Amino acid sequence: MASSSEFVGIDLGTSTSALAHVREDGNPEIVPNSDGERLTPSVVFFDGHEGVKLVGSAARDGGDPERTVHHIKRFMDDPEYFVEIDGEQWTPTEISSLILAKLKKDCAEIIGEIENVVLTVPANFNELARKATVAAGQMAGLNVSRIVNEPTAAALYYAHSRAVSGRVMIYDLGGGTLDITILEIFGNNVDILLSEGARHLGGYDFDQILLELFAREYRNQNGKELVLNPYQKRRLLTLSEDTKKMLSKLNVVTETFGTDNEAITRLTLTREAFESAVRRLLTRTVMLVEQALDTLNFKPEDIDHVVLVGGSTRIPKVIELLEKQFGKKPVSCGNVDECVALGAALVAKRALDVSEVCNHSYGTLAIIENVATGVASVQNSVVIPKNTRIPCAMSQVYVTTENDERYIEVEITQGEDHDPRYVDVIGKIVFEVPPDRPAGSEVTVTYSYDESQRVRAEIFDAFSGVRHNVDIDYSGKGVLTADEIQRKSAYLKQIKIA
Repeated sequence: MASSSEFVGIDLGTSTSALAHVREDGNPEIVPNSDGERLTPSVVFFDGHEGVKLVGSAARDGGDPERTVHHIKRFMDDPEYFVEIDGEQWTPTEISSLILAKLKKDCAEIIGEIENVVLTVPANFNELARKATVAAGQMAGLNVSRIVNEPTAAALYYAHSRAVSGRVMIYDLGGGTLDITILEIFGNNVDILLSEGARHLGGYDFDQILLELFAREYRNQNGKELVLNPYQKRRLLTLSEDTKKMLSKLNVVTETFGTDNEAITRLTLTREAFESAVRRLLTRTVMLVEQALDTLNFKPEDIDHVVLVGGSTRIPKVIELLEKQFGKKPVSCGNVDECVALGAALVAKRALDVSEVCNHSYGTLAIIENVATGVASVQNSVVIPKNTRIPCAMSQVYVTTENDERYIEVEITQGEDHDPRYVDVIGKIVFEVPPDRPAGSEVTVTYSYDESQRVRAEIFDAFSGVRHNVDIDYSGKGVLTADEIQRKSAYLKQIKIA
């Protein structure tokens, strides 16, 4: 009989994280941490006295914002980002590994030793962020068998827990990101048609706007600035988050706030005023939904179920806008904070047959001539279009432009735009070829895309017969090599995490 820890999924979230496993009866459940909490705040506090790394609620209440790290997931795609504490630099990958290590240690006491896991990521995560997430799992002593998109995991849980069929749109508005996924469910088959998303569009952004409201009111009443240091900003962001949650239940909330040495200011805030303040962000979510529908040539009435995922979908205006857009009230997948982890556990068990799509286009920079004008320019040439079914492998043939070229350079791009300024160059391959090659020699670029939405490249030079297979590598202070991951994993085992 399978052990309870064999099929495990982890939602490594911006605001909170959760671990779930599949019980022997085939149903997933959340495993609580050592504090008895089903959700662990994705916060790390670096204690300066005993060297302890606090993770979760205790870290959030640590009291020193300069030693506390929040929302690290928002920087997983930044190769240059790091946090420096006590002269030691910590990358987003390393900080994320502390959160995963906390979940692994706490939950193992309930379900047994945890090794193999499925990790979730936002659908809009790029290649670097996905690779960093896998590395964080490895550093925490986990074998990451697969990464899966958060809305896909939520859709699997929804399909598993409810007898539904037809076309479903998952609207996943979490602490840091928005993902829109459209899929079809027929029995145990889940067919992902499209995933769209936006970085830096979530609950944290709503909190920032509320903080600006508090600061403006304080400035109007006292003629002074409210936010004077990191301590106050952290405290006020917590107040903003609490106010946002209260306004999801109440129409009017009165808050008191101030600086350490100044008079307290009272602000009565209505739900209507909050909704007006965040209208720009809410409008952007509606536009992303419209964009997703347009891409598939769908109309709102073509969607049978609109499913809510993520804590920020508790905002009443979100539900109201979706109901207006689709002509029917959206439904919850269950606990909107937990369904991603529960679905990830089902992915680990392979409880349903899932057909996924890639969430970015991959191509290369090439000189392309405009047939009408005869003008040649460097453009992004797409090899794998966005929303292609995966796993897949696709090729494109290019030709050299000069005689006797000795080096072939291929720049790997991620993004949909033809203009190189609006895509990311995620890798570069340079290799030497034999002399005396004529212009017009063919070079075949092949990209493959696996189930975890990781891309690999193969370059074949027909003239020389040289073939190069490469993984995509990145450079930057925040990017760790395989050897560094191993060393950091060993180091992590010596750290006290509580």
